[in-house]
Amino acid sequence: MEESGHKRPVLVDDGSLILYYNQYSYYCQKVVWALLEKDIKFNKYEVDVVNDEQFSEWFLELNPRGELPVLQNGLLVVAGSTRILDYLEENFPEAKSLALPRDVEKKIQLFKSTIDNLPIGVITIGSFLHPKTVVSPKSPFVQPVRYTILERDETISNRLLAYAEKFPAFSDVLERKAEFHDRKREVLATEQYYCTLLERLDDFMGELELHLAKVNVEHSWIVGRDITLVDIGLGCLLYRLYVLGLEDRFWANGKMSELAKYFEKIMATNSFQNTLPTKTSLLKTIWLNTPSTYKAGIAAFSFSSMIIGSTLLKR
Repeated sequence: MEESGHKRPVLVDDGSLILYYNQYSYYCQKVVWALLEKDIKFNKYEVDVVNDEQFSEWFLELNPRGELPVLQNGLLVVAGSTRILDYLEENFPEAKSLALPRDVEKKIQLFKSTIDNLPIGVITIGSFLHPKTVVSPKSPFVQPVRYTILERDETISNRLLAYAEKFPAFSDVLERKAEFHDRKREVLATEQYYCTLLERLDDFMGELELHLAKVNVEHSWIVGRDITLVDIGLGCLLYRLYVLGLEDRFWANGKMSELAKYFEKIMATNSFQNTLPTKTSLLKTIWLNTPSTYKAGIAAFSFSSMIIGSTLLKR
């Protein structure tokens, strides 16, 4: 187990919200995008998940589950993207609202509920375990990084149990988390399960395609002319599928043309672009997460070759 010697960060207290996040997290991206859309002032602290800072004692005091994102407003702590997004809507009435209209049709409510409940972690790790399902993974999920993530995923249960022993106050939560992870890995090891999950996602994408065809993507979002939480969820979902290399399955190469136009519209949005890591950050992440056995080969090529296919990313 890697030593978790992280100390509580000393942050400037200027009255702003503090967001504890990771720049490659789907759930964190949703919150960052919402904060930017709502023009709410906040400070970011990137938690070092590679070295298990999310399981350090100071962070477990914020969120005993050791999960991101976490929003702090003075003494108030809100954990989890869904709770944070609800909190922002309820407590910042002067900011732009992203909530669905009260009279929105049930189909749109179902879209949002489905997106909110998708097992993004399962979709992500499953694409690493079953590479035949993907075509061209993008940065940062290139092959060497995927290898490292899988290695860490295999050991997380043991690490969680070690942290449970080290920090007894959080042992129950961490032990349950370790048990859940073991069950999830056992299910994910079956390619048939993962393919079934993707097939269900196929059906959902088909429903979205039909809806987008009716609303005219060029002039409207999911619900009218303003971005709402359903757009934030769907936009981040499509981006995650894109970097995993799953876009060919769902909308690329002439499939689901409305969904493809919607994704292009998302990528052209300034607030969304500002949620993305810079290319410099991507290169650093790739290098730090590349096993030494790969680095000798990578050194023979320019770093730019590591970001082929990421032309849509923020510079």
